[in-house]
Amino acid sequence: MAVCGYKTIWKLVNTTTNVKVSQETRCVLKVIDPEGVALRSAHRLRRRVYTNKGPNFTLHIDGYDKLKPFGIAIHGAVDGFSRCILWLEACYSNNEPRIITGFFVYFVKRIGRVPRLVRGDAGTENVWVRAMQIAFRFNDRDNMSGMNSYITGRFTGNQRIERLWVNLSQFYCVLEELF
Repeated sequence: MAVCGYKTIWKLVNTTTNVKVSQETRCVLKVIDPEGVALRSAHRLRRRVYTNKGPNFTLHIDGYDKLKPFGIAIHGAVDGFSRCILWLEACYSNNEPRIITGFFVYFVKRIGRVPRLVRGDAGTENVWVRAMQIAFRFNDRDNMSGMNSYITGRFTGNQRIERLWVNLSQFYCVLEELF
């Protein structure tokens, strides 16, 4: 079964081979992967399953920039298991590594333990958090210690905190309508 759609296959063939094909390859794709084509046509793609081993296992961190024009920068963290908001801080900047690391260190002090894994984006604001997390977990003896204790990835992988930003945007829209 094919894992990608016709546009991806079309681009892959056109860029990696000497064969030039038209976008009518979807007819061929219907023969190769009829089930996948049917699911995509019905807009019912299979979603990935998010798994998390328990509370305080994965900490999702990110900044929210929609209110920056008003001088409000928000940074937050969400527990990947319970979706509990661990911190939601507003300040003048969420791009300053010193500020974000302060939020992280204060959180670690407050709960008295270090999360097993921190997930953030590749922005410069998270470089010190990454360094602190790796240092905190450097001598632990599990498969997620040291360098494996911080994951950098696309925003789609950081779905717990990104969902919070969607909810915050909806709340912001309601406030705009009221005032």
